[in-house]
Amino acid sequence: MRIRTAFSLIGLWALSLPAFTVQAQAITTDKARDVMDAILMQSGISATLSDATLTSDGAAALTYDDISLGLSGYSTPRTLRMNGVHVTVRDTDQANQVDLDIKLPERAKMNAEATSDQRDLTMRNAGGYLRWDTVKNAPVTFDGFADFLIGDEPVTRKHWLMNGLVLQWLPQQARVSWQSAEWTGPNREKRGSTKAASLIVYPGDNGETHLDYAHDGLWLPSLLQPRTVRIKSSSEGLPWTEAKPIIEKGFLDMLTGTAPRMARKQIGNALWQKAADNGAPVKIDEFYIESRGLEALGTGELLAQHAARYGFTGEMDFNLLGKDLLQNLIGTPESPTLLGALVPFAVNGLASGEPGPGGTTQYGTRLLADGRIVVNGVTVYQAPNGG
Repeated sequence: MRIRTAFSLIGLWALSLPAFTVQAQAITTDKARDVMDAILMQSGISATLSDATLTSDGAAALTYDDISLGLSGYSTPRTLRMNGVHVTVRDTDQANQVDLDIKLPERAKMNAEATSDQRDLTMRNAGGYLRWDTVKNAPVTFDGFADFLIGDEPVTRKHWLMNGLVLQWLPQQARVSWQSAEWTGPNREKRGSTKAASLIVYPGDNGETHLDYAHDGLWLPSLLQPRTVRIKSSSEGLPWTEAKPIIEKGFLDMLTGTAPRMARKQIGNALWQKAADNGAPVKIDEFYIESRGLEALGTGELLAQHAARYGFTGEMDFNLLGKDLLQNLIGTPESPTLLGALVPFAVNGLASGEPGPGGTTQYGTRLLADGRIVVNGVTVYQAPNGG
């Protein structure tokens, strides 16, 4: 999905978060500049301060031009460039904390040596709020947003766009969501779209870590499309106190120019390592998938293990509605279709179902340490080389 650049834009929202100014005091332009210098230096952003004034309500209004942020994790070196970023800095009622209100310009560019790697960026009502600890030189909370983002590749005419983007880091919650997105191939050939998506990570009542994910209206140019997905998961063995620093670092990496794909991989690897070290099972409290007349609802539990062939062992139990539609698509073990012949384990797994309530088919699936997949007691997949 071509949304990587959108997150890089929010790199300047390492300038971002809800401003609570009860009994806040006036701030000087010198203090505001010092705060911004620390943030820019820590974020790897170079910029030229072109204007600094005091407002009537005791805030400092700063304007920055010639902004440059190096982007990492891409196939070639790239740089985000923009002018006219407005930052309003206010003191707060909390010692050593200030609030920043950031407004990004409507136009920006991603520069690269190869023309095909360059992007023309359009941003509508993009910016954010940041509460910054001036002693720790670290964000306390941030809240980034954009009504509309679009990136165009000048040569191939590929593009991606997003509406209603929200990126939050609060003391007890991390969240990424958007209202709609679309990405295309050369000459605007549609490659995919989604109506809405949301990822929220937060602590539970007993300090465990919860992760909720959902998307609606996913379209892909393929036979099987998980158009709607809902997943609610939790892990008591992976406490929020251990997960929070990992997630926070990943968010800050994305905000300061790391490609989201790389940052997500780093977050996932670090959480898996922590879960494996703790022997912490991840409970899938509920999952729901809908795709062209197919529906599946179930629960499960996964255990991160160093010795497991695929990094996890676990079980998933679910009821499937629409088995006949799938069987028409991939066939049976005795008579697979051409597609089914390419994925025989899917054919065997589908055929292993047992009658369930309300016309559904029940499946009890196990992933073993040696890589075998067992469905209702039948081994439907044997990993190569005997394990």
